[in-house]
Amino acid sequence: MNGFDPYDALVPVYLETEIPQRCRQLGTAVFVEVQGEPFLYSAAHVFDEGKHGRLLAPTQYGLLTIEGYIGYVDLPPDMSRAEDQADVAYCRLSSRFSAALRHHFQPLPQDRREIIASALDLTVCSASGYPASKSKKNAEGMHSSTIFSFRGVAAEREVYESLDLSPESSIALHFHKKQAVDPSTGKAFPTPALNGISGGGIFAWPKGHETSKDWELPKLVGIVHSFKEKEGLIIGSSLIFFLPMLVLGRMKGFGSIP
Repeated sequence: MNGFDPYDALVPVYLETEIPQRCRQLGTAVFVEVQGEPFLYSAAHVFDEGKHGRLLAPTQYGLLTIEGYIGYVDLPPDMSRAEDQADVAYCRLSSRFSAALRHHFQPLPQDRREIIASALDLTVCSASGYPASKSKKNAEGMHSSTIFSFRGVAAEREVYESLDLSPESSIALHFHKKQAVDPSTGKAFPTPALNGISGGGIFAWPKGHETSKDWELPKLVGIVHSFKEKEGLIIGSSLIFFLPMLVLGRMKGFGSIP
């Protein structure tokens, strides 16, 4: 193992709007490098909010507008994002913005990412990101947030069938807030709302290490996009969705982003 802390690759995403005039934490993104190029992977509905204002991320210069080319899974004209079962997007970052982002974050190495054949092969995963309820702004106007990981057991085939999802492309985890426990004590733990972890990472723990605290072990296998609280399910998409998206983006030259 290379000793990389995957939390270093999780980036809080903010939205700044003029009406109303405010800046709030919106979601999460995962900082990665693919063939030497810098990207943020996230949920498409997070990047969609850029239509209503400026998407920002923390850099060495404070919160800056995320600069780059955004790629999505194309939807039919009559389909809304709410019906999008993939709900993933990426931003091929400009070299300038990537350099500024690295002051606080580091891209997740290739050997810490895995494209799985089926989510049915998973045992336990952690969905990690920045809950919006933990975002704060101090008297000087500085924003801060806190990472949380929500660990759950991978769902069975029946769950995917009930949701009309495929375990070859989607990942579902059982997570009931009222049954959450602190892994260090085994006692009940009041977890924050999961709003804001959309776009965060789904990290798979190896078999035999389901209760481990060693973050050198899990690999990124997916991106979180929703939480069905009533059903007790965290849902995300496998990294396999990014393969055709990146191929198409390269064919377009990623919008000539330097």
